[in-house]
Amino acid sequence: MAPKDMIKKLGEDGFDLEQFQSIIQNENDKKLHIVDVFTSWCGPCVSMVPTFKNLQVNVDYFEDRCTITQVDRTMVPEYEERFPSTSKPRFLFYKFGQEVCFVEGLKAPEILSFINENLPAPKIGRAHV
Repeated sequence: MAPKDMIKKLGEDGFDLEQFQSIIQNENDKKLHIVDVFTSWCGPCVSMVPTFKNLQVNVDYFEDRCTITQVDRTMVPEYEERFPSTSKPRFLFYKFGQEVCFVEGLKAPEILSFINENLPAPKIGRAHV
């Protein structure tokens, strides 16, 4: 059975700007939050989605250690001002309420390396018998 889709898209399924900001600004949250800032007409901007889904399948407890949100740059005033409308995807990484990394362009090795180095350790609870 395929895993549920863990990639949220700002503005869909009731996921609004307030919820998004509360996730990335939470100072007590140990999870790594990946934000894929895209422009709606940009083909390369969606190129990392299969890679993220692959991580979801192949990295232990990935969904418990990480969130992934796709954000159209025009939906967040800060992003619209910070990032020009180009065909380059941008990836922001947040941890403990702070932006900790920014990658511009489709640099999969750099992105994957950062994710591997910054995922929190998995919480492995006891199985209930």
